[in-house]
Amino acid sequence: MKKILVMLTLSLFAATAAFAAEGKVVSVADGQAVVEMGADAKFKKGAGVKLNGKAGKVTAVDGTKLTIKASNAADLKAGDTVKVDKMASMQGC
Repeated sequence: MKKILVMLTLSLFAATAAFAAEGKVVSVADGQAVVEMGADAKFKKGAGVKLNGKAGKVTAVDGTKLTIKASNAADLKAGDTVKVDKMASMQGC
C-alpha cells in the first residue's frame, strides 16, 4: 500500500512539474509583468497561470513574451527570473 501511495504522489508531482517554465521579467507596470519565455513554452491569451506561485492571467502574447496580470507583479523587477506554471483546468468537476 505504501508503494502505491508513493508512486501516486511522485506521478502527481511529475505531472505538475511538467507544466512549469522559467522566464525573465522584461518590464513591470500597472500590476502586470512582461515575461520573456523560451520558444518551447506554449501559453494562450486568457490562460490561468501561477507567477511564482501566485494566481494570475495571461493578458497578451507577443511571440515569446507574455504579459501576465498577477497580484505579485508589482514585487518583481526587470531582470528577475520567474517561474510560470499553467493552472490545472477544473472543468467538469
